[in-house]
Amino acid sequence: MRILADQNMPLVESFFCESGEVTRFDGRNLQPDELKNVDILLTRSVTKVNEALLAQADRLKFVGTATIGIDHIDSSLLASANISFSSAPGC
Repeated sequence: MRILADQNMPLVESFFCESGEVTRFDGRNLQPDELKNVDILLTRSVTKVNEALLAQADRLKFVGTATIGIDHIDSSLLASANISFSSAPGC
């Protein structure tokens, strides 16, 4: 499983290393092609998860955010694409 996680999320490797390969990304500069072959996307509020970003997400099954708000996530789009979503405020 391939996990893409915001570079500013602490302890991601510790929590997810047994689940798959963790790769970090710059949340302000994530590009659609970086989501090819990614199963899990872990974000913070600086990453806008929308149709443009997910255009090349061919395997994405889960999006998580470690934020209080979720206005940066198009949850309707995720639901229509059968991509699970969860928010972890205060994480």
